[in-house]
Amino acid sequence: MTRQQIAGFSLLVVVTAASAAAQQRSDTADTPAAPATRVINLTYPAGGVIPLRRVERTTESGGRKIIIEATEAPGVEGKWEPIEEIVTDTSRGPAKAGPHDTTVAHSQRDVFRFYLGRRRLAETTQSELETRAPEKNTRNVQRTWVADLDGRLTLSSGYVDETKLVSPGIQQRTATLSLQSPEGSLREVERRESTEHQVSSAVARHDSTNSVRDLNGRWVATEARSGQTRGIGSAEHVEEETIQRQNLTGALALRDSVATRTFETNGENRVLIETYSQNAEGFARSDSHLALQQRVRRATTVTADGGESTVEEVEARNPVAPNDPMRVIRRTLVTVRRVAPDRWVTERQMFERDLNGRLVVVADDTEETTEK
Repeated sequence: MTRQQIAGFSLLVVVTAASAAAQQRSDTADTPAAPATRVINLTYPAGGVIPLRRVERTTESGGRKIIIEATEAPGVEGKWEPIEEIVTDTSRGPAKAGPHDTTVAHSQRDVFRFYLGRRRLAETTQSELETRAPEKNTRNVQRTWVADLDGRLTLSSGYVDETKLVSPGIQQRTATLSLQSPEGSLREVERRESTEHQVSSAVARHDSTNSVRDLNGRWVATEARSGQTRGIGSAEHVEEETIQRQNLTGALALRDSVATRTFETNGENRVLIETYSQNAEGFARSDSHLALQQRVRRATTVTADGGESTVEEVEARNPVAPNDPMRVIRRTLVTVRRVAPDRWVTERQMFERDLNGRLVVVADDTEETTEK
C-alpha cells in the first residue's frame, strides 16, 4: 500500500497504532534483554509553544515486549510532570499445529492521562494478530474501549484488517472500521478493499476502493484509487496514481492524479510529487481535464556523521490568481546531526508566505534524542 493510499483511509488510521504494536515481534532468546531507553526533548525557539519531553522505555523477554511511552511538560514550578503515558504489552504465542503454521500475537495498549497529578486510564485497545504460513496471510482484530468521567470503560470501536495471497504476486486486503451504534453494539461504517499485483520485478500495480454505509445500510463507494509503480534502473522509481471521488450525483468521477518520482543524483535522494486536479484552475471543471495544482520537491543528503539534511519546497497556484505561474508557498528545512555517541539533535524550520508575499518562519522546533 502506498503512502498516499494509507493517508486516504483517514478513519482507519486512528486505530492502526495498536495494529503496529501487535506486529512487533521479539526474536531474542528467553534471557531478558537490557531495557532500552529513548528520551526526546522538544523545544520551540520561536516561542508560543510549551516544551515537551517524551521518554520511551522498551523491555523484551521470552517473546514479550513492553513499551512505556511517557509524555511530560513543565509544571507550575518548572519541573517535568507527566501528562500522558501509553503502555503497550505485546506477546507472541507458539505456532499452532495444523495444515498451516499459525502464530498469534496478542497486544494491549493502555492510554493513561494525568488529572491534578492522578493517573487515570483513558483508553484501552486489545489486538490479536494471526499470521498463517507459508502464504503469510494475516488477520488483525482490534477492539477499543474509552473511559467515561467515572472511569467506566465502554466499547467504542472495532477494526478488522485481513490480508490474503490469492495467487502468486497478487495480494488482497480488506480493512473494516466499526463504531458504536445508538443501541450500544458495534456497526461497520467504513471499509477499504485493496489489491496489490506484482506484475514483474520492476512493475507493481495497486487498486483500492473506500466505501461507507448509507442510511439504508448499503455500502456506497466514496473513493477509488488506481496506480502503478515502475522501477527505472536501480536508482529511480516512478509512481502514478489516479483518484476518483463522488460527484454531485454520487457517481465516482476522476478528480486527481498524483505522479511521484524518486531518484538519486549527486549523492542526494530526491523526490518530486506533482498533483493534478480538476479544481486547479480556480473552478470545478465538468470534463476530465486535470491541471497541475501542487508540486513538492524534496532533497535529502546524508552527512558524514550518519545524520541527514532535508529541504522540502511546496509550490502551488495563487488562489486569487490561479492562472499566474506557480510559486513556492512553503519551505521546510530539517537537519539531523549527532552531538554525542548516543545523542542526536533534529532541527526543523517551516517558512510560509505572509500577506506581503515574503517567506517567514511559522514553525521552529528542536528535538534532542538520547538512546541508552
